[in-house]
Amino acid sequence: MRDKDTSEIDPRGLDELCEALGYAFRDRSLLIQALTHSSYRYETTGNIHGSNEVLEFLGDAVVNLVTAAILIALFPEKTEGSLSKMRAELVNERSLADVAKQFRLEERLLVGRSARVQKEGIPRSLLADAVEALVGAVFQDGGFEAASRIVSGFIRPLIDLDALEKGTDYKTRLQEFTQKTYKTLPEYRLVDTFGPEHQKTFVSSVYVQGKKLGTGEGRSIKASEQKAAKVAFEALSEAE
Repeated sequence: MRDKDTSEIDPRGLDELCEALGYAFRDRSLLIQALTHSSYRYETTGNIHGSNEVLEFLGDAVVNLVTAAILIALFPEKTEGSLSKMRAELVNERSLADVAKQFRLEERLLVGRSARVQKEGIPRSLLADAVEALVGAVFQDGGFEAASRIVSGFIRPLIDLDALEKGTDYKTRLQEFTQKTYKTLPEYRLVDTFGPEHQKTFVSSVYVQGKKLGTGEGRSIKASEQKAAKVAFEALSEAE
């Protein structure tokens, strides 16, 4: 199956992505560039000019800056070390890849065959990079205020004040419990999404040994999984 050329990108898909972002690009070429991985550019043109690498570099800086500002506003009494740990929990490959899935970027990214993982499709790292490239594209197109609004929109729903302040990461606690007790890992499944594109709610369930033990809702996939893990962990702890 031939990879699609940038001219063949579905405009309706770009419209849906802009709606989900809550931002309308004045220069759509920046949006297309943000969705074009270097592997695709190399396989189709012989060079990587016009790929999303530079936009990713720019977006990474914006995401980290905006996240740092949000955390300082929420936790003014915290030390630099504590804030760094909090930011690392919020801005990492796993969480940004979840954001990419919320924006359905795996359906819209132009990625070469050489960068795909057999049977798994687009690697999580490339999805995370694409989110940063999108932020960089918004910055280039509309400035820092517009980019900051995008970052705040997907970072704030990831912030679990209880988990960040007290270290109450229920996904980690549930995993440690199931590994020790059942010699297995919990499995998370996204079971539903609802709401408008720019303000979706995600519903996830967690299963242990094939049995559903908890369901949770959140403004992000990560938040919904965290709540499902809390339900499951508390149920298993009570049963002990």
